[in-house]
Amino acid sequence: MRIVVHDDIEGLAVDLTAIAIEAPADMAQTVKHNADAGLRYAQNIARTKAGPHGANYYKRLSAEMTGPLTAEYGPEGDPKTNFVGVGFRHGRNNDLPQSADIIGPRFARDVERLPDRWFW
Repeated sequence: MRIVVHDDIEGLAVDLTAIAIEAPADMAQTVKHNADAGLRYAQNIARTKAGPHGANYYKRLSAEMTGPLTAEYGPEGDPKTNFVGVGFRHGRNNDLPQSADIIGPRFARDVERLPDRWFW
């Protein structure tokens, strides 16, 4: 990232003050957006890979903000007792890791773009 200042130092100080107010909301929105997108990817993967025994597994997936700048997505409840079709009997379920492989780079790109929005 490159910063170009067309104003004096007072203008930059005003911008930096505004960024300090604006940045937390932008970061939280980016985290929430990517958690929701990761959830959609995981649900789509679960739907396409599920057999008859796990056809409703995707409905157990949810996303939530766990803090101001943290979120998570995944199945609700205890998979061993609350629902079937998660793949434990037939091997490991890869739905969440596959969705993370998709959303991880996109999330990194979105975070990298945040400072450009604040300075321009």
